[in-house]
Amino acid sequence: MRTEPDAAGAPRAPGAFRLKSRTGLPSAWVAPEAPGEVVVGPHTPIDEAEFVALDVETNGSTPFWIIEIGAERFAMHGSLSLFDTLVECRAPINSFARRRHRIDRSMLEGAPSFHDARRAFLRFAHSAPLVEHSHDAFDTYLIGRGLDPPLDALIFDTSTLARLVLDLPSGQTPGLAKVVEALEVEVSPVHAALSDAQATAAVFRELVRRGRQRFGWERLGDLLAVQDRKVVDRSAIQLPRRRRRSGRGSGRPAERG
Repeated sequence: MRTEPDAAGAPRAPGAFRLKSRTGLPSAWVAPEAPGEVVVGPHTPIDEAEFVALDVETNGSTPFWIIEIGAERFAMHGSLSLFDTLVECRAPINSFARRRHRIDRSMLEGAPSFHDARRAFLRFAHSAPLVEHSHDAFDTYLIGRGLDPPLDALIFDTSTLARLVLDLPSGQTPGLAKVVEALEVEVSPVHAALSDAQATAAVFRELVRRGRQRFGWERLGDLLAVQDRKVVDRSAIQLPRRRRRSGRGSGRPAERG
């Protein structure tokens, strides 16, 4: 069986991806044999589906380059497997983002390129619906940006489900930590991609459990029916607006990590 060298020159088996985790996961991830095409759609019972909760951290400035990908593959009965890697990025890391997720340039040395990291993630997520905590599809948009063919997956947003299940005001977007607290889920999101993905998975399971009792959710289509999200294009550089002079306002541009 032919092997390929990794960045350090060590042999790498086919199907193996070189990753760099800051959470202690192995640096080489071997993708399982790709199963046959799994048909997942609105008709699929929730209990028969596997999901992949996704979270990314970025350099914090438009056009928002990904510097970490974290994911948990799970079913309604619990966690199945984890994925975590830092991602090479040559763009500067915004100081606000650096303080938030505690990733600096030195930590990205030896990390896979975005192309390779995304390829590994897509193998990990194979055919599964994606779950994110993002009312504007921030994480899945950045993962899918530039893909040809485009990212094709069912996508569920826990902030939308939380607004409904927790009876929050229309238009209010609850943060992940707030939802964790409201649901009394025993996880701790800390602005690290893997921990936030794990929190998102736990929140999704609890929201669906409560939604079943209140709304009768049984199939994936029941969850899709309550979502109405707009995908925001964050690929363009945002130019600051001109402001009239005033005695207040920091003038700091929008940041997101």
